[in-house]
Amino acid sequence: MTSPPEPPAVLRMREIRDRALFDADDGAVTPSNRAELKAVAHLLNVLLASLVVSSLQYEQHALLVRGPSHRPVADFLYGCADRDRAGARLLATRIAQLGFTAGHDPRHLPERSRVTYQTFQDGDLTGVVTQDLVGARILIQSLQEAVRWVGADDPTTRRLLERLLEDKEAQADELSAGLRHPGRAHP
Repeated sequence: MTSPPEPPAVLRMREIRDRALFDADDGAVTPSNRAELKAVAHLLNVLLASLVVSSLQYEQHALLVRGPSHRPVADFLYGCADRDRAGARLLATRIAQLGFTAGHDPRHLPERSRVTYQTFQDGDLTGVVTQDLVGARILIQSLQEAVRWVGADDPTTRRLLERLLEDKEAQADELSAGLRHPGRAHP
């Protein structure tokens, strides 16, 4: 009777423990993370800035949408702002886990953001929804490229980006539906 095959080195208890103890100050980043961490942190800071600017734009646009019949649109936009802020917090947390500082300095947000902040006159519902849809689509494209770029080198960051991408795609679907059917309860 032959003995079962030996598990791969990566799964051997002693080797796992030794690797976990090595550079324990690195926190969540282990030697199996193959990503260039400085480049990943830079990418995440670009996405962080984009989500912060997007959240501010959603908030401003929600304030511009007036009238009782447009209240569901304003509520939807406030919800989008909240989700973008939550996504920005997740990115900031991941940046810290990687050993870097999240860039929240308002002076540098516009230059890093891929979303351009634009506001409208009160009541320009079509302009507001169109601009928010464009911002969502910019973030979708940015997140898709980020997911492809990170690939298998940093699975935790990739999963975070995929979750943000899924949320952004849902927002874009709602905004797009609002443009196609302006009489709907919300975009």
